[in-house]
Order: sequence, then structure tokens, then C-alpha cells
Amino acid sequence: MPLAVPRRPLLRSAALFLTLGLTAATAACSSGQASTGGGATDEAGVSAAKAAVAAATGDPAFTLEAPAFAMSGIAGKKIFNIPNSSAIPYIQAVDTESAAIAQKYGATWVEYTNQGSPTEHSAGIDQAISQGADLIVLAQGINADLLTPALQRAEAAGIPVLVTHTQQTGTTFSPGTAPLIAAQVTAPFNEAAALIANWAIADSGGKVNAIIITSQEVPPSNGMVESMQATLKQNCPSCTSKVVNVPTTDWATKISGEVQTALQSNPGANYVLPVYDSMSLYAQQGITAAGKTGQVQMASFNGTPDVLKLIQDGDVMGMDVGENISWLAWSTLDQAGRILTGSPIVADGNEGTPLKVFTDDNIDATGEPPQAGTGYGDAYVAGYEALWGQP
Repeated sequence: MPLAVPRRPLLRSAALFLTLGLTAATAACSSGQASTGGGATDEAGVSAAKAAVAAATGDPAFTLEAPAFAMSGIAGKKIFNIPNSSAIPYIQAVDTESAAIAQKYGATWVEYTNQGSPTEHSAGIDQAISQGADLIVLAQGINADLLTPALQRAEAAGIPVLVTHTQQTGTTFSPGTAPLIAAQVTAPFNEAAALIANWAIADSGGKVNAIIITSQEVPPSNGMVESMQATLKQNCPSCTSKVVNVPTTDWATKISGEVQTALQSNPGANYVLPVYDSMSLYAQQGITAAGKTGQVQMASFNGTPDVLKLIQDGDVMGMDVGENISWLAWSTLDQAGRILTGSPIVADGNEGTPLKVFTDDNIDATGEPPQAGTGYGDAYVAGYEALWGQP
């Protein structure tokens, strides 16, 4: 096992995290349940929401503090990547970038195509074992608790497992799963969700009637819904929300209809807030079918180029909390390289991957059309290269 090294806490914008660092006060809802507040518009809350959004619009700095190591040591190694679902554009973009970095340093990246079921994920682990992989990556929201027997087989075969972009920063795995995971890369999911809610509050002047779209089987989802609802409760007591659950395997076939139905049953709804932005590609169809184009805005999280383009092209996508897809790929390879070379890992998994809010005001910085990794600055490139050395 690689050595674990503790990571210094990141120094972040106090203005941003004063508002974002909320204790989740409301339980996540199932499909059809509603969360409502009461009281008049809170002008102080609207101001706080505006400040939180404004604080997240700049180019992020590289803040990771970890021991340097020779990434060139991964040459000749095989990394077997199992994504949550190959049908999700965001995941495709991150994995394409990850493969390019791995290849640059001489490793082989094997992408396991699947449609998002635990059965397929388990089969992917077995395939990695049969191919003699040096590392298995469970990427972008796979629930490792559902894969215990397969993870035990990987452990017996001597293959370490890395889990990426699945756990909220500051959290870890269940006691039964944790010993089977070599390392993880976490993400600020709840902070992103708070930004989504704060943007809707700021954009509406404290008059949000939202439909939140979630996928409860994806580990970060419930925390994100709780964070949105807690933010609404704190900064907009009179705002309301309804939560609709659509599993990842059903996004392409059910999100549009669920959104259309929700809008028709709640004519006053003015925001659709998908927890992951690839959902927006289907949700916009439901908005159109309900005859609500121009009346209902969307805001979401991830920074998928196709979704950022919706901000450029029309009036249905108002905001996206972007994660730099390239930065995420580099963070994945950082932990992967540490495992493969026996170097100290980032113990808590917090690689410091940042968030940036994109709206009409700054969307063109992402390119025309938007490109993966564009619009965030490039501080991460020099930062990681200083830690890794040359290929």
C-alpha cells in the first residue's frame, strides 16, 4: 500500500465558504416530495447569495500541498478505468482527458464501457483482474458499497483500487468498504449545490420555486439535495422546492417526461435545478414540451462543454458551476501515480479541485464553442508538473 501523507487544510475565500459551509438541515426527498419554507423575502439572504456567487467567478489557484514524486514511474503500467456510466457526456470528457495524461507518461489506459449498473461495474473489476491491471479506477459516482465481493477479489489479486469524484470532500467510505480502497479523490459536491441554490436566489431576487432533479443512487446526490434545500432555507425562507428522482440509467428516457410533468403540475415553478449538468440536456426538452421556454431557467453542476454551450446559445440554461474537466483528470492521475509508484498518497483525497460559476457574463471564456479545461486558467498544469517532473 502507498504511504499516506496528511494534507494541510486549504485556505479558501472566507466570503464564499461562510455562505457555502452549511449544515444540511433538511433530509433528501424522494420523487414527488416537496420542501417548502415560509416568510417574506429575506433581503439579507439575497445579498448573501449574490456575494457567494460573485466569490466563485474568478480563476482558481492551485492549492494542493503534497510530496513530489516521479510520475515517469507509471510507464508500462495498466490503469483500468470503470466509469459510472459511459453514456454521460461529462464522464466521457473527464475520462478522455485522463487517458491522454496517462499515455503522456507511458501508461496504458483501458476504458471499460458500461451503462451504469452495479452488475456491470462488478464485471468490470473482474475483467480488470483477468487483464492483469496494475490499478483499477472506479470513477465519477460509483457506489463502492455495492461492489464488496468484487473489491475483495481485486484485493486478493493484489490490484489496488482508486475511487474518484464520488465522495464529498471531508468524508470517507463505510467501515466495510474503506479497507478495500487504496485512495480516493474527493470533490466539493455540497459547496457546488449551495452555489446552484444561491444563484437561483440571487437571480430571482428571493423568489425561487424550484424543481430539483437528482439520482439518489449516486453517492453525492443526497448530500447535494440537502445542501440546496439548506441554502434555500437559510437565504430564502419563502422559497420552495420539489425533488424528482431519476436513476442514471433512465436519464435519456425519463428526465424529459418527469420535468414536463413537474412543470405542468406546478405552473409557478421558475427553476429546474439538476444536481448533475448532463441531466440538463434532457431536462431542457421537458421545459420545451411544457411550453415553458423563456419562463423557466436551469442551473447545475459539472461544467460539461455541451451544457456550457446551452448558456451561450439560448435562454434555458442560466448558470453552471464548473469543475475544470482537465483539472479533474490531472487530480485522478496524481493519486493514480502515487499508488502505482508507491509514493505518499493524498491521505484525505482532497486534491483541491475547485469550482467556478459560469453565466452569460463570463461564458465566452470557455471558448466558442466551450472546450474542456478552458476558462479556468492553467495554474493546475504548472502545479502538477512541479510535483511530477517530466515524462
